[in-house]
Amino acid sequence: MRSILFVLSLAFFCESCTQQERVFDHEADVKAALSAVNNAHFTAVMTSQTEASGTAFGRRVEMDWVSGRGAGDAQAGLAWRYADTFIQDGDSSVYLGHLLDNEKTYIRPDSLRETTEVDPNVLPNGNGMGNYYAAMTLPEMLVDTTWWSKQVGDSLVEVRWKHLQAEHQQEERFVLTRTVIQDSASADFHLGNQSFERWTFEAPLGLPVLYEQSWYEGEIAFGSNISIEWEWHAVNEGSVETAVREWVAPDWTRDMATESVEEEKVRDYYAEALAALPAVGSLAPDIQGVNLSGDSISLAQMKGDLVYLDFWYIGCGPCMSALPHLEKAHREFNADGFRVLGVNHHQSAPTVQRYLDRRELDIPQAILGDLPEGYSVMAYPTWCLVGRDGLVLARDIGFGDSGIFLDSLVQANL
Repeated sequence: MRSILFVLSLAFFCESCTQQERVFDHEADVKAALSAVNNAHFTAVMTSQTEASGTAFGRRVEMDWVSGRGAGDAQAGLAWRYADTFIQDGDSSVYLGHLLDNEKTYIRPDSLRETTEVDPNVLPNGNGMGNYYAAMTLPEMLVDTTWWSKQVGDSLVEVRWKHLQAEHQQEERFVLTRTVIQDSASADFHLGNQSFERWTFEAPLGLPVLYEQSWYEGEIAFGSNISIEWEWHAVNEGSVETAVREWVAPDWTRDMATESVEEEKVRDYYAEALAALPAVGSLAPDIQGVNLSGDSISLAQMKGDLVYLDFWYIGCGPCMSALPHLEKAHREFNADGFRVLGVNHHQSAPTVQRYLDRRELDIPQAILGDLPEGYSVMAYPTWCLVGRDGLVLARDIGFGDSGIFLDSLVQANL
């Protein structure tokens, strides 16, 4: 009996020893704690997965971040320096960036360096980082003072807070989940649509340690899952500001020539992309690939038909939106000698087949390992209309919101 009481007492004693005092009583305490964080060094690891296209990528961002600092009598705004590593299929590319006193330096993997003045009131992605995904690794609430006021629910968004007490090796946490509520009266309503995001804040500083985002659009049967995990160091230490203030561009970088920058600004990308395609009136280069059954397929096999070549990939929004219109035209005008041929060099035949099956679409496809010779496609979707004699009748980039233009195009050339 004594041994039993001793064990129970020991268990109670150990439990009381490991129990930690509560830091947060309310979600407002998280905001209050974060308001005291003025700078930090952090490492953020992002993973992104897209089931429909079978693709995944990652980013690893190391950053010294400063919320604001005195500069003489003026108050300078946001400042940072970062190294952003983009990782996909085992390959990686490193981008460097620096922002101080509204002067931003960006260094590409090819070592080209560009320094520009930025408007502190109009920062790309809200924090000055040019890449949307990399920008996500600098938490919104650290740079947007209005973020907290937006975390309220309404008829279209459900907002929930959950308090997790400290246990074992995990600190006390507050979890914020935002779930989009569909409006059945909306023109965009679809039973398959879903969207949510979740932030996990950790005591005692209230800094986020995990972000999760998931969305899916039923109409195009496409969505993605993103997660970001943070490790925070040197919070509110002077060494962080010193690192940002004393940063200098590595000597191995090359300054991008001013004239090159100006040329970049005035480039007409649409005209360039169009000029890279086979000219109207020229003989359309052959396209050879495999269909969704694994058999050989080519444009040459379709000579004598009017063929609409659709260069696309899963993940291109306009491409995916155009597919139902393409199938409709293919079905309606097929008896008159019209065909649609999808050309995809981004995904495998099984992946494309699975995606089309999910949307109950049946469109002939040519799956290639690379772009076919003679078709230097620079933007998606790109299309070419090839006449019965094999000559290019028309070509363009993009697809309208409806298939009206396609019907008119086909009827005018049958």
